Amino acid sequence: MLDNAVYNTQYGSVYCGDSLNLITQLEDDSVSLVITSPPFALLRKKEYGNKDQDEYIEWLAEFAKALLPKLKEDGSLVIDLGGAYEKGKPIRSLYNFKVLIHFCEVLGYNFIGIIRLSYLHLLNG
Repeated sequence: MLDNAVYNTQYGSVYCGDSLNLITQLEDDSVSLVITSPPFALLRKKEYGNKDQDEYIEWLAEFAKALLPKLKEDGSLVIDLGGAYEKGKPIRSLYNFKVLIHFCEVLGYNFIGIIRLSYLHLLNG
């Protein structure tokens, strides 16, 4: 079991660390919900080391594969996949959709839906 939670309630805990290391410490069939916002496959490199789009699916699949046995039968994985454009073109990349397809067809996840977030309230003060 994990040690050193950064936040605890009667409903669960929050941990901070390298997810691949933390996942190995979890018991199988013990997690109800994982919400994550991994680095996006952006065209411009970031300090935190985001992957290129051609590497991204396999990189993120390593996390998803390790997590799957830890999720309860009715557990959920919610991922903020962001988005990016194709290099030198005014069109959106399909990498985030390819991630979803890979997770379902190769790893065995079930796709439930897409949640769209709007940040317009931030623009309006």
